[in-house]
Amino acid sequence: MGKQISFVSEFDSTEAKKREGQLGGEGQWRPEGEAFNVRNALPELIHKLNNSLAIVIGYAQLSLNRIIDPEVKKELGEIIKEAQRASQNVRDYVSLMKKERPRREIQDINVLIEAVLEKKITGLNSKNINVVKQLSPNIPLTYLDPEQIQQVLLNLINNAEKAVSESPGFGEIQIKTRRIKDQIEITISHDGRGTQEIVTGQELAISNHIIAEHGGTMRQENEWGKGATFIVTLPITVVERKKREKTESDKRDLKGMKGLVIDDDHNIVNMTSMYLEEQGCEISTATDTKIAISILEALSSIEEFDFIICDIKMPEVSGIDFYEIVEKKWPILKDRIIFSTGDILGDPTRAFINSVPNPCLEKPFHLTDLKEAINKL
Repeated sequence: MGKQISFVSEFDSTEAKKREGQLGGEGQWRPEGEAFNVRNALPELIHKLNNSLAIVIGYAQLSLNRIIDPEVKKELGEIIKEAQRASQNVRDYVSLMKKERPRREIQDINVLIEAVLEKKITGLNSKNINVVKQLSPNIPLTYLDPEQIQQVLLNLINNAEKAVSESPGFGEIQIKTRRIKDQIEITISHDGRGTQEIVTGQELAISNHIIAEHGGTMRQENEWGKGATFIVTLPITVVERKKREKTESDKRDLKGMKGLVIDDDHNIVNMTSMYLEEQGCEISTATDTKIAISILEALSSIEEFDFIICDIKMPEVSGIDFYEIVEKKWPILKDRIIFSTGDILGDPTRAFINSVPNPCLEKPFHLTDLKEAINKL
């Protein structure tokens, strides 16, 4: 008999060693370690992605206010919409991963609806979609997480927009609120004959999870060929009280205010300062917190700044470190800091945000959110 020869391919040998976890040298293969590295890299990836989306959306919003040509305005609106959709996908993914419980505060649901519509109205008008609001003035204040509830509202309005857009001619979206005993009911319906269930999968899971965490319910009612309706209920969890009338400080513009913008991304600094200067502010900028501290030390009066916009995740001296320095050296300014961050998955960042009363804008944020945050200081 001839000599028996065994053939083992390089691939087979490598695969066998992988299964045994014994691939040595620099190419050592460790499944657990590989997954660990990916998990560690994810918060940084999301941070960078949100920064880039913030720049795209911010500059597009600035340009939208300067353009006259309706076709160009429409195209810019589409850029903003798609960038916001990408941002929402990131937020949905993060929410699904962390399943964060709501950070509740006393809110007016009608005000939240108006805020979402303000961001959507230009795009809806460009598609000949009419918005009909029937917001009951008798809705009491209640405890809820404003960011999470606005996320649900945006998902449902996007669903209605998509369905109406697939129908010929004009369309209508109706948004109603009313009180039913100890609950607030929000109804969002449309007359579109397009896709009847766009809010599926991830978006539906996130929306259902948020509403359930608030102790509420969400259901969908379809009538074939006549559109669809989503009905959301939320419990009233505070004693009803008279709504606070808007004060002059709520309605004020930003003209004459002085602010400091701190971010290690030059584009975000430029975009933010351009918007605030258009609002009538006098803005100083810094691309790291060391420069910002030097600016504060050189002030003749530390009360000169009405607000400070500060990124949290920055090299060397972070926004968290900056806050601690300000708290010790210039305590009068610590409550004038508005934080911004794209690091929505980082545990240290989330822990810090939850530990301080200061507002925090998650990138990418709408420029009107920045104005609102300044007005609330």
